[in-house]
Parts: sequence; C-alpha cells; structure tokens
Amino acid sequence: MIMRKKKLSEFERFMSLSDAQKDREVSKYDSPGAIPTKPLRAKDKALHRKAAGRSGRPRIGEGAKIVPVSIEGKLLRQADAFAREHRLKRSEMVARGLRLVMAEAV
Repeated sequence: MIMRKKKLSEFERFMSLSDAQKDREVSKYDSPGAIPTKPLRAKDKALHRKAAGRSGRPRIGEGAKIVPVSIEGKLLRQADAFAREHRLKRSEMVARGLRLVMAEAV
C-alpha cells in the first residue's frame, strides 16, 4: 500500500520555510502598490458605500446635540442612581423630564 503525503495548506507550507525563504516570499509586499488589485465592480462599490455610511451612533429623531447643563450634585447622584436602577441613560431621563414639563405647561 502506497502512502500519499498530505498536501500542506498554504499556511503550513509557509511556516515550514526557513527564515530567509520567508523573507524572500514576503519582500514582494514591501513596496506600496505591490499587491495586485483591480477596480471594484459596481456591486462592490455599492456595498462599500453602504458599509461606510453606517459609522457612528444611530440617529434618534433629528439627531442629538450636546448641551452642557449645571445640576446640583446631590440631585445628579440621585438621578444617576435612579437611571441605573431603571436601566436608563442620563440623557434619556433628561429628555423625558423636559417632555413632561412642556406637556404640563400646555
């Protein structure tokens, strides 16, 4: 019975090389533009644009604005404790409070 050698994966083949051979193999990638590329197809461009447009936080309503506000220390600690207990964000609590105050004024 003849035993066949298992074909090495590309990784295994590379790892079995000497350091000098590895250096020779990777030296072709040292210069910019050395990796052969081709232009993206229209389908790939669309996918790239779609992925690139998703960075950052999701927009809620018309988006958020940063508003520095001074709040008395004890009240802020109480609000933060309440927010933790009820799994709310501080900004969500402030927004709800503003809506309540404006609704009562009508």
